[in-house]
Amino acid sequence: MTSEAFKAVIDYLFETVEVNRIEAKHDTNNPNSGKVMKKCGLKYEGTLRQAGFNNHGIVDESIYGLLRSEWKR
Repeated sequence: MTSEAFKAVIDYLFETVEVNRIEAKHDTNNPNSGKVMKKCGLKYEGTLRQAGFNNHGIVDESIYGLLRSEWKR
């Protein structure tokens, strides 16, 4: 369900809004979010140290990106 919804958002952003790049981040302690991003075609770009905050405090975040030229309809 999550990946299907995310794919629909990606398609909308590239087709309708005509963005060139999409990026998303997740707490490194939640690797399942990264799996969804990879499944939707985003590529891992790196880890941002102490860049996020949640109910446990300051956390590292993994960042993923997808370019229009890499996107598959």
